[in-house]
Amino acid sequence: MSTSVVEVHADPLPEIRADRVWFRWCARHPVASVLVVGFVATQMATTLGYFMPAIGLPELPWPLHNGIVAAPNTPEGTAASYAVGQFMHYLDGIAFTMVFAFLAHPRLPFRDTEAGNFLKAQLFCTILALIAITLLVPFVYAPGKGFGLFSFGHGWQFPFAVWLWHLIFGAHIAALYNPGRVRRQAIADRVSG
Repeated sequence: MSTSVVEVHADPLPEIRADRVWFRWCARHPVASVLVVGFVATQMATTLGYFMPAIGLPELPWPLHNGIVAAPNTPEGTAASYAVGQFMHYLDGIAFTMVFAFLAHPRLPFRDTEAGNFLKAQLFCTILALIAITLLVPFVYAPGKGFGLFSFGHGWQFPFAVWLWHLIFGAHIAALYNPGRVRRQAIADRVSG
């Protein structure tokens, strides 16, 4: 009995990179991709806001605060209040991501590079943090609770935590929303295709 060996030669499988797949999808779905980015960035920052005490900062339960504002007749801390607050919080996060993507990003002064994109998101989110600590917290979320100008009424930790929360939000937006990268990926696809 003889045994034969068959040699099979095949081309190697192309490298599949998740970032290329994502930015390719973004090029085909510009509005849907911004909605996804807004949802993901909001989810990541919100989760980390609950863990701020682990690094010595106050907890930032934005869905709870939004529930108190959006459903004032619902008892605080109930599932109904939290559900309304969660809905409002994600609506805000997605809406601000859309404002960033379609209005602010094209007008901000940084170049359309990886670093420039990151700086655009951080500048935009720093402005959001300033709005939060100067207007929203002292006048909407906790009026009369002594937060004062820039929310320093209870020490530096709270305004710093709010700013850090917004920087985390911005970092996730910058990682997932990058029009320059989308254009470069589209050019690379045309060249290779």
